[in-house]
Amino acid sequence: MPPRISVVIPVYNGAKYLREALASVMEQTYKPFEIIVVDDGSTDGSADIAKSFAENIIVLSQANRGESAARNLGINAASGDWIAFLDADDIWHPKKLERQSVHCTAETDCIHTNFFYFGICEGKVDVSSIAKEVRYSIPHVAVHNPFRISSVVIRKDLPVRFPEWTQDGEDLLFFLDLCLKARIRLVPEFLTGYRVHEEGQSRKPDMLIRRFAALIEYFKRRPEICECDADKALTGFVDQIARQAVLARYTRRWDEYRCLKRFLKEYDGTLSPLARQVRREMVGPQFLYTLKDAFTKVFRG
Repeated sequence: MPPRISVVIPVYNGAKYLREALASVMEQTYKPFEIIVVDDGSTDGSADIAKSFAENIIVLSQANRGESAARNLGINAASGDWIAFLDADDIWHPKKLERQSVHCTAETDCIHTNFFYFGICEGKVDVSSIAKEVRYSIPHVAVHNPFRISSVVIRKDLPVRFPEWTQDGEDLLFFLDLCLKARIRLVPEFLTGYRVHEEGQSRKPDMLIRRFAALIEYFKRRPEICECDADKALTGFVDQIARQAVLARYTRRWDEYRCLKRFLKEYDGTLSPLARQVRREMVGPQFLYTLKDAFTKVFRG
């Protein structure tokens, strides 16, 4: 039988982008078995948008409990054999489910695609050149994350759910569990669109620090992960924080830079050379950089 794919879309005050996300589902060349929108206590009419968009959309509502609880509710309510996730601000290429459906077999538990960014910045992420044994290793996924939640289709009976004990980095922790328990296949086409916008969680200054704390707790809850892999993951993640601090300084996002640098100064674990450099570097008053940028713009203009 053709695979029955249920689409689960969590939404919290996502009225601005929800119609575009739903339209990308309705335009799929391989039609989903059902579409489930889980309204996580929205106050902007997101549930009404979903109900009015198409008659065959199932809308579930809950008090605001976070994306993990919303996705888990959608998984448990789904009648399909497979679950495809789509965030309310992302989109799919029309052939996404078609390309993934051919791999929904007894030999596979999870299928994901390459993805592209759009919105305030644009680009593509191609993970197909990374060897499979590295691509789905715990240290690599923790730091470089080859997935996006909107790119993933999983078998419904797979014993993996989103962690509800945290609202920081839930997707990443879910992906780590997939690497422990699932047989994963990549569709190398760029079929998932990941929207980057100012309201996204990734724009918060302390986002990486909160994810790091969740990652530490995750490893405590997963004793089956060897200590070596956990240490590599944590050291690599701290180096990622250092790289983000450098980027924040060059792009003059000072709140984020100070937040990340403060973390590096207080962190007592293993630090990469870059992290040590960021921790000891001296940064002058913000107005000096404003003047420097202004003069640079004049001279270049």
